[in-house]
Parts: sequence; C-alpha cells; structure tokens
Amino acid sequence: MGEQMIDLMDRTRAVFERLDAGDYEAVRTQMTYTCARTLSKRKIQGVWNQVVAETGRLESPSDLTVQTPDGANALSKFANRVLASGAIVQATLRHEAGEWIGRVAYNGSGKITGLLIAPPGSRNLPF
Repeated sequence: MGEQMIDLMDRTRAVFERLDAGDYEAVRTQMTYTCARTLSKRKIQGVWNQVVAETGRLESPSDLTVQTPDGANALSKFANRVLASGAIVQATLRHEAGEWIGRVAYNGSGKITGLLIAPPGSRNLPF
C-alpha cells in the first residue's frame, strides 16, 4: 500500500489563509499536541492581529519553498511531499501594505510542529 502524499505547499498556503480568516481551529487540528499547547489560540491570534495592524489583510502567500530540517533544499522529486524527517515550508506573506516571512515546520507525518512569522530579511530563525 502506498504512503499517502501530502502537498505541503498547498497545506502551508491554507494555514496562512485560515489564520487570516480567523479560523484557528482549522489550523490547530493540523498541529501536534505539543505544538497546539504551546501555540495557543490566544498567542497565534495576538501575533496575527499585530501583523494585520501593521500591514493590512493577507493578499496571498507566495514564493513557497520546501527545505529539510537541516536547512538544505529538498530535492525537486520530494518537494511538496512529507519527508521522513519532516520539512519546513517558507512563504512570502504578501499583505496590503507590506510583506512577512511565514514558516511552517512539519514532522514526518505532515503535522505542524512550529509556526513562525518574521519580518523580511530576518536571519538566524529558529527553524
């Protein structure tokens, strides 16, 4: 029986679109238990509200890239798919009046293990 493939780029687009729509529960269901406890609804909505206050509503997540947890670019053959050791998908979050870096870390089962929003040009991000 073949392993189910998950399109991580589509999943990442949907994560940020759901955050913009205020649908934390849809995002939470894709998180690991530990991630959901750490990134509570209050924390995520607080950060997202700050992003929207500074740069307006999300227009589109774009320029998505997939990396392995050690920071190497995933081979195109594996891009968009859950990798055995997990993957990190980075997107440019284009808002009405600015941009942000959005990152989602996934485990090997396709569950979210981390979510990060940072200003463009940020360096030394935790994942």
